Amino acid sequence: MRNSLLGKNWIKKELDSRFILNISQKYFLSKIASNLLSTRTSKITEIKNFLEPTMDFCMPDPLIFNDMEKAGNRILKAIKNKEKIAVIGDYDVDGLTSTVLLKKYLKNFNIDVFTYIPDRITEGYGPNKKAIDIIKSKKNTLLIMLDCGTNYHEVISYVLKNKIDLIIIDHHKSNEKHSNEIIIINPNIVFDDSGYNFLCTAGLVFIFLSYLEKLVKKSNISDQKSENLMTFLDLVALATVCDVVPLIDINRAFVYQGLKIFSKRSNLGLKTLSDENQLSKKPDEEDLGFFFGPRINAGGRVGKSDIGEKLLSSNNEDSAEILAKQLNTLNYQRKLIEDNVYEESVKKIIEDKRFKYNSLFIFNENWHEGVLGIVASRLKEKFNKPVIILTKNKQIFKGSCRSIPGIDLGVFILKAKKKEIIINGGGHEMAAGLSIKRENLKLFSDFFEDFVNNNKDISKEHNKNLFFDETISLNAINDELIETIDNIGPYGLGNPKPRFLFNNVKIIKPVLVGETKKHLSFFVSDGIKTIKAIIFYGLDNALGKSILSNYKKEFFSFIGFVKKSVWKNKVYFETIIEDGILSNDRI
Repeated sequence: MRNSLLGKNWIKKELDSRFILNISQKYFLSKIASNLLSTRTSKITEIKNFLEPTMDFCMPDPLIFNDMEKAGNRILKAIKNKEKIAVIGDYDVDGLTSTVLLKKYLKNFNIDVFTYIPDRITEGYGPNKKAIDIIKSKKNTLLIMLDCGTNYHEVISYVLKNKIDLIIIDHHKSNEKHSNEIIIINPNIVFDDSGYNFLCTAGLVFIFLSYLEKLVKKSNISDQKSENLMTFLDLVALATVCDVVPLIDINRAFVYQGLKIFSKRSNLGLKTLSDENQLSKKPDEEDLGFFFGPRINAGGRVGKSDIGEKLLSSNNEDSAEILAKQLNTLNYQRKLIEDNVYEESVKKIIEDKRFKYNSLFIFNENWHEGVLGIVASRLKEKFNKPVIILTKNKQIFKGSCRSIPGIDLGVFILKAKKKEIIINGGGHEMAAGLSIKRENLKLFSDFFEDFVNNNKDISKEHNKNLFFDETISLNAINDELIETIDNIGPYGLGNPKPRFLFNNVKIIKPVLVGETKKHLSFFVSDGIKTIKAIIFYGLDNALGKSILSNYKKEFFSFIGFVKKSVWKNKVYFETIIEDGILSNDRI
């Protein structure tokens, strides 16, 4: 155990040598592969399905979900009667892909599907009465809300008042009862005991469509077209990664199998986005999260919320190219706005001495609402505290929340709503959104700090330790190691990338890189092998600052990930450093 530049205790994961030996012998795997698998699975029989998760094995019985049968029968009726169906989806990747999934499927039956993506700035998150009025004017008899709607009881009542049938497919937490007049599929509501509360909405939609497809095949719909739902898995994988849900159970299969579909480039919108940015490599989960996700989200953040949905739905090469260019431009604008808001946020936290609290709560009337979620994530990483950041929208303050392990924001928002401190809000354990009146800001700030203080012991236990898998040398970074690591992916929440400890290297030529010069790039060498290294946002933390000022005279030990990168047709090994120790003597 060591105390590092970031104040972490470094702890090697405990290994079961007998279990490792059994894995190695049964599956003919290397020692390091067996070691890594032993900490990610608990039974020898799970290894095969962990390494190659299939949809057939992981797919749950759809009927374990609340109202699944009701939803299937209602949409089957709509297909038979050629009803007009409206879909309201959230403006993030999960909501957009969910909307496209349902839209693409229903188009097979020549159903007139009207999609509506609320504007983040003018309408805010979730359904609203204006949207319902538009939907009613278009003679829609069935409305489906995706990745939103669960906690919007006033809007739900308005939908029912207007004689529109309602289905909600969502995954946001709720402890409230819902009207029996609506159909709701949500594993995070009190009367659902499916146990699949780790799914994103796109995953739920896929499970629902698999059930609906069985109903369709049993029916006598004359113009039914056969649909291979597996071709939709690229969108499900994208949402699963971008919504940062645990990559366990079926979520792992969604991403594992979805990446195969992704590589076939069958979705014109995704293909065009790749080509416009000259992404020639086979995409992996990092590309989904850091390349595709931000661009698809850019429309909802700083442009028109429906651009991403239009791109993912597009069947026309010319329009897809225009939409992809728009998203690239908006993503660039988003980065500039984000950096400005981030700099102002850090300055405000320091000036207000908010960093002395266990929570970070800040607001500014002029910050751009579309980037608050990303800024909150960056502030959380910098200060290692749960963050709520708000801006003014008309007469209401709105914003985003991001958390650290041990502080459940979904529960916090529900409590704040129950006490009528906030107007509305919802979310998950690690991320949420809310709206609040100005006069309640101080009360809300105190309520947030109290909530965090009551849970800080749990949170500290989660955050003080940094676990690593193996201690290796730089010389051990080779193609065989990379292949071993790749085979145990995809990685994400629930299946973290393998972390390795490297001792006593020297740092060579540190330099700030990136558009904003915030990332720290350098080489590490043990005298035998030299490897490229990077610390993302290194300028913002003690790790990067210490390296820039002290690297010449000290040995460096660090924990990080290893990968094989490609840049301008050049292939090289790289380490992404998470934490480090500088020492005058060898450790």
